Amino acid sequence: IGVVTSPTGAVIRDILHRLDDRFPSHVVVWPVRVQGETAAAEVAHAVAGFNALPETGGPVPRPDLLIVARGGGSIEDLWSFNEETVVRAVAASRIPVISGVGHETDTTLVDYAADHRAPTPSAAAEAAVPVRAELIAYVDDQGQRTRTVVRRQLLNGRDRLRAAAGELPRPLDLLSIARQRLDLASSHLSASLRHLGQQKRLRFATTAARLSPNMLTADLRHAQARLA
Repeated sequence: IGVVTSPTGAVIRDILHRLDDRFPSHVVVWPVRVQGETAAAEVAHAVAGFNALPETGGPVPRPDLLIVARGGGSIEDLWSFNEETVVRAVAASRIPVISGVGHETDTTLVDYAADHRAPTPSAAAEAAVPVRAELIAYVDDQGQRTRTVVRRQLLNGRDRLRAAAGELPRPLDLLSIARQRLDLASSHLSASLRHLGQQKRLRFATTAARLSPNMLTADLRHAQARLA
């Protein structure tokens, strides 16, 4: 966070204190005068200078956010933040700018050029960062919600798997059915073998009767008679 303000006084202390309470952050202060003839030029130069810093690899890290701040005072005291050079510098800033100039009732043109107007410098610091403890609690809560959802999905998946598994036959049942089929085939095979054996014996007996000596002698005589 880049802060454009006076390096002395209550404003910078309030900003650093609020940042430290809410979310400790790296702060780069660009010291300027916030009142007087040179104040406007210094503030405009500071805003432009922060924008001119290299995004990576520079000796000074380029801020992700700028706070332009000053404590309360009369309209004359705050007039530097109505100057055109300051307003144009804030409007042209590529880095988001929070304006924290004066008290709640004070309004300057910088407030309209900035990306966000805070009523006080302390409020600008509050708008710049979240509360770290609240952020951690939120992340923990989201993590717990995620774990709960994943756990519920796992339980539902397990229940569905068990229900699907219950519809499948048990391995012993599958073996029992196969065993019954095997026993039935075995009994059919035994009966078929017995029947086949009976047929073979009957044919053998018929053939054996035809091969008796008397039949062979008769057949031989018949053949001789045909040759004579």
